[in-house]
Amino acid sequence: MSKCLRFLITLLLIASSTGPGIGQGNSDAVAQALAQGDAFLNKRDFPRAMDAYRKADKLSHHTCTECYLRMFTVERQAGDLSAALDDAKRAVKAAGDNKILAGQCHLIRAALLAQMAGKPSDKKLKEAEDETRQALALDPSQVIGHYNLGEILIRQERDSEGIVELKDYIAAPGASPKTVSEARRMIANPLRAREPFAPDFSFTTLEGQTISNAALRGKVVLLDFWATWCGPCRASVPTLLLIRKKYLQRPVQLVGISSDQDKQAWKRFIASNHMDWPEYIDLSGQVRELFNVHSYPTYMVVDRDGVICFRQSGFGELSGGELEEAIDKALKRPPQPGIAAASAPTPE
Repeated sequence: MSKCLRFLITLLLIASSTGPGIGQGNSDAVAQALAQGDAFLNKRDFPRAMDAYRKADKLSHHTCTECYLRMFTVERQAGDLSAALDDAKRAVKAAGDNKILAGQCHLIRAALLAQMAGKPSDKKLKEAEDETRQALALDPSQVIGHYNLGEILIRQERDSEGIVELKDYIAAPGASPKTVSEARRMIANPLRAREPFAPDFSFTTLEGQTISNAALRGKVVLLDFWATWCGPCRASVPTLLLIRKKYLQRPVQLVGISSDQDKQAWKRFIASNHMDWPEYIDLSGQVRELFNVHSYPTYMVVDRDGVICFRQSGFGELSGGELEEAIDKALKRPPQPGIAAASAPTPE
């Protein structure tokens, strides 16, 4: 998934905080409760942030779009993606007749659905498509919707339809030059929308091991972006232990990248759960930024040529099987030494 589609969530949340959306009721009290929630969110105190946002929602008589978008933010970061989708839907309803704001909320929900989808046949991609089409119907001026829709269609292996949308985006006034360049690259090679190359990265793990995409080349890599404060991340550990055991004798490497800030809590959790694979605490956020990770947990399977052949946010009953299926598929794919040529920029 492209940076543009993923980062849209942050952009729209910023936009919503400066525009309409507080709703009815005592607007000063609602704004104060929102500010309290923001302070807690900055400290990653998710329970108290949610309490403050729920208070703001109640004060607004459940008409506050911003309240639901803030709840969406907390739930997305904490890994409760199902609840985040529900609150994005409530945000649409709270937007009422404000078509621009409602359209933005549809785009936010579509972006998260697309993040959660791992396969071309995943129903979440079709739902993301529907949400994006609704956004464009409400607000045709939201031209980024054409870019996002193009990528979503291509990820469903509907390349010709996706290319039409990408061309509509390129032709639209106000299209970002950088995103236009990305759109042209996808048009030239739709496969890169479905299977992008992993960015260059390098870091030193808890055990002192240097991990980089160059050092991992030739192996299938499962990247686990997680945190100790993320409930679904904690719940996923037994599944990851089983995957680690299953592929111990195969050219498969599991690597954890944590977004924790408390290094001692991180170390204790790893030790107590016997997570005996390379682990890195991304205190600066640089690795998460490289991979554009904003939801937890997020899993990526990188094949032996450095292609991200599977990406999915969230953890559920089927996640273990889906990860094993992606790893098995990557193991069966023969190395293709010339595949890097596909990442070359397309001439303007």
